[in-house]
This record gives sequence, structure tokens and C-alpha cells, in this order.
Amino acid sequence: MGAKEDIDAACRLPAPGPRLFWLDVMKGFSILWIVVFHFFSTYDPGRYPWPLTFSNLIPFARDAGGGSMSGFVAAILEGLLAGFIQRGPQPVGVFIVLSGFGLTYSLARTGYPRGGWGTWYKKRLVRLFPLYWVAHAVAIFSPLAHRYDPLDHRLLLSLLGQRMYPAETVFYYLVPAWWFVGLLVQLYLVFPVLFMLLQRFGPVRFFIGSVLFTVATRYLLYAVLEVSGNYMQGAFFGGRLWEFSAGMVLAWLYRKHPGAVEDGFFSRRNLLVGVALYVAGVASYQPNFLCVLNDGLIAMGLFILMAQAVRRAACILPALGSMLTTVGVYSYGLYLLHQPYVATFGPLLSPSNFWIFSLLGSAIVLVITVLSIVIEKLVNRIITSLLDRPSAAPAAS
Repeated sequence: MGAKEDIDAACRLPAPGPRLFWLDVMKGFSILWIVVFHFFSTYDPGRYPWPLTFSNLIPFARDAGGGSMSGFVAAILEGLLAGFIQRGPQPVGVFIVLSGFGLTYSLARTGYPRGGWGTWYKKRLVRLFPLYWVAHAVAIFSPLAHRYDPLDHRLLLSLLGQRMYPAETVFYYLVPAWWFVGLLVQLYLVFPVLFMLLQRFGPVRFFIGSVLFTVATRYLLYAVLEVSGNYMQGAFFGGRLWEFSAGMVLAWLYRKHPGAVEDGFFSRRNLLVGVALYVAGVASYQPNFLCVLNDGLIAMGLFILMAQAVRRAACILPALGSMLTTVGVYSYGLYLLHQPYVATFGPLLSPSNFWIFSLLGSAIVLVITVLSIVIEKLVNRIITSLLDRPSAAPAAS
């Protein structure tokens, strides 16, 4: 066996099972990227070019470096890291792909949920809403939580997961990151139909149809109706169906042909495909028709790149992989609970330089992450005990 084969064998991920290691690591990395972005955006009002790109990196470093070579190099490193953090909204597309994958992977083997779709909906709602309601209580009553909006009639809509209409006023209400819950509600509602279409038409035709539907929807919303961009971002699920369907198709194929799909998906050729898709997605971020392709291309490209990075890092940094796996398993709680707190602490750190912010911010993010995991575990335990509680014995006659 040659050196390449030795490395491939050593880095091979665990065989497919109830949970896939690389997906949980991707969830952990993605949610931390999003959390750090939200933190950074409150720390950095105008401190850096936005977005910071390779075209303005050198001028920024010259100004920030103070005229010395060491300062210039430090500013380059700072700018590269800041530019990476600024891309924090992009992992949301990866989460949409992961959502489609997770829902489909559990059903692709049997083709139908155990207990029927009614039981399936019950499990999804139990997973989605109790922790979401706890997050509302935390955001409203915690003294350290930043209050984005006043409490009004929109609170009831938010508690119901209705963050879709009118998108101009409810989409970002109370905690802006929670718009994603409204998208999940929609995707859960239409998932049985999507799954049956996948079964009937097969993965290729289903995916092509989903991409065409998404492009048509985004064009209609953007160029014809000229409505709020919130609808294209997720207030209407059709604007993000491309990403969700990509996850569904990958899960379907992975269940049917795990070895072949893993070998192809983690190949060097597919790495180049991921780079090409991501670059095309970034290039399509334009105020014209090309913007209808932006989210789908970036999500698919970034998904491939992130999965490839996870696979290659799995055998090098197992401790890091284990930590990210834990964060990924409990990513929902961190997603729901982090933003009101980073919005409080970010401005407090604004007098600090970037490296002090990075050090203190990492400590704060670590505390928020640990507490969110504890809260999610507690809520899950309470809900499980309530649902599994045996019914009372019938009274004696």
C-alpha cells in the first residue's frame, strides 16, 4: 500500500450509522462560525472594510500596520481572520443542506416513517418548539440578554413559529437569528411531499426540478414582485429549496450506496468541484439576476469544502473533532440562545484590539456554549420524561 492509500485509510471516517460523525462536526463548526460572526458584528462597527476582501486587504494592512513590517504582517493576519469571520452568514446554507440530509437519511432506508407521518410531525414539533419557547423566556427575562424589539403582538406569532408574514416586521423579531425557525417550520410542513417526489422521480430529476423551482421563485420575488429580500432569504421556503433538496438527494444516495458515494464525495475531484461552486457563488453576489443563484451555489460549495476539511482533520486532531461533535449534536440550543448575549458583550469589548477581543470573546463563547448545552440537555430530559410517563392506572371498580 502506498503513502496516499495509507493516509486515506487512516483518515477514513466511521462507517455510516445512526449518526454520521462528519455531519455532527460540520454542525459544530458551522454554529460556532455563526456565533463568532454575530459576536464580531457587534464588536466591529466600521473597524474593517465590509466585506474585507483580497482587493482591500493590502490597503487595510498598510493603514493598520503603522509603517513597520511586523505591524503590516500582523495586520494581514488580522485582516484574513476578520474577513473569514465576516463570512459567518454563509454556514446558514450549510445548515439548510444538513437539515435536508438529516430528515431524509432516517427515512431513505424504509421509505416511510414508523408510525406514519402524524407521528413524524409530532417528533419534529417536539424537537423544535419546547427549547424554542425556553429561549424566548431566556431572551425576555435574562438581565444580560440584549433586547432587540419591544414585546408586542408579534411575540405570539414568534412563539408559534410564524416568522414568515409580513416578513418586513416579523422575520427578525425579538432575536434576528430565529428567522431560521420559521424556515424550518415551512420545510417540515412540505417535507412529506418533497420526499414522495424524490421517491417518484428519482434524485436527478428531483434535484433539477428543485433548482429550477428555487431559481424561478427567487427571480419572481426579486425582479417581478420586488418584495422584501427577507422572503428570498427564508420567509418563503421556495427561495432556499435548492439547498434543502441538495441535502435530501445526498442522503438518499448515501443510504443506497454509502461506499461509492463516500469515495466520490470525498475525492480530490469533488474538492475542485466544491471550490468551483463556492467561487461561482461568491461571484454571483451581484445586484442583478445572478443573485438568484448565490445562496444555492455558496451552500453547495461550502458544504463540500467543509466536509472535505472535516475528513482530512479527523485523524489529525481527534480531540478537536470530538469537541465539535458534541457542539454539533447540541447546536440547536446554542443557535437559539447565543445572540442576545453576544450582542450584550460585543459592544463592551469594542475598545479592545482584535487580539484581545479574540481571547476574551473565545472565553465568552465557550461559557455560552457550555450553558446552552446544559440547558438543551435539561429540556430534552424533561420533555422525554413527560412523553414517556406511563398513563395512570385505571381506578378500581
